Amino acid sequence: MTMVSTWADFQAAQRSALAALVAGDPRDFQRLWDHTPHVSLLGAFGGVARGWDEVRDRLAAVAVVYGDGVYRRLDQLDEHVHGDTAWTVHVEEIHSRSATGGRVVRERRVTKVYRRREDGWRIVHMHSDPLVTAELPGDDAGTGR
Repeated sequence: MTMVSTWADFQAAQRSALAALVAGDPRDFQRLWDHTPHVSLLGAFGGVARGWDEVRDRLAAVAVVYGDGVYRRLDQLDEHVHGDTAWTVHVEEIHSRSATGGRVVRERRVTKVYRRREDGWRIVHMHSDPLVTAELPGDDAGTGR
């Protein structure tokens, strides 16, 4: 794994790795994860991946689904770094093609938890879902953002 010395460098590497992931190559994003049994991924495509082997395989499958996707937006909503632990919250928009070739726009809410290890920052947990627009009871217009 490549050493990323500062939080800012890690965040820049993560943005680049996410762009590669949605373009079909999961390797750089996989390298940013802690490769231990204690990682978890609750991805926007559903299910639970626990432990490095499951997370690695899920990220590879996600890269195939996106194929030739492009990040159009990544809005960082919150970030907190305290000692060797950090978390971020963002909203993202990814444009890609469906299996039949149609255009697909995916908006996601994403929360990540990080730990600083001897070799730099690593992702230890990620939760992502498509519930960007709130649909509150009685909110027929879906304006509860």
